[in-house]
Amino acid sequence: MTQKVLLNALDKLDKQNIWAFNINMLRLYFYENSDQALAVALGRHTKSNLITRVCRGIYSNPRAKSTPKYPLEALACIIRSGEQFYLSLETLLSESGHISQMPNRLTFMTTGRTQTFQTPYGILEFVHSQRDPKDFLNGCSYNNERKIWIASAQKALRDAKRTGRSLDLINLEGIANGTV
Repeated sequence: MTQKVLLNALDKLDKQNIWAFNINMLRLYFYENSDQALAVALGRHTKSNLITRVCRGIYSNPRAKSTPKYPLEALACIIRSGEQFYLSLETLLSESGHISQMPNRLTFMTTGRTQTFQTPYGILEFVHSQRDPKDFLNGCSYNNERKIWIASAQKALRDAKRTGRSLDLINLEGIANGTV
C-alpha cells in the first residue's frame, strides 16, 4: 500500500467522520493485501507519521478534520465497543470538585476486563465491575457532548470504595451532604 493509496483511503474515512480505525476497517479498503503485508505497511506509515498508532490494532488519522472535540472519550468508545462503561472514580470525583487534584487519566468502570491504555491522546484506565449488567448504568447519565455515560458523584464514591481505591484525597463530607 503506497502513501498515495493510504491517503486516499484516509480521506474517504474522514468524509464519513471516521478519524480512528482498527485493522479490520482498513482490510475493507486493502482486501488484496495479506495480513502480514498490511501489518508491514501500517508500521511503515506509522514511522513516517502518516498515521498514528493509538494502541494495539487501533490507529488514527492525524490529518482528519473529523477528529472529535473529546478524542480520548471517543477512543474509549472505539477500544471498548461492545462493552458497557462509564466515567467514574478519580476522574469523575475530580471533575465534580470532590478531589482537588486532577488525575492524569480518564478512569472508567467497565463490564470488560481491567486494562490501562497509554495513547498519544492521554491515558485510559478501565476497571472491571462485578455489577449485574442490567443495573450497570443505574446512577449514570449520558453526556451528549462527550458521547459517554458518566456516573453521579455518589456512584463514583461507591465505585472507589468497592474497588479499593484510595479515599484520602476525596472530600467525603461534600458527597455525603449531597452538595454535588
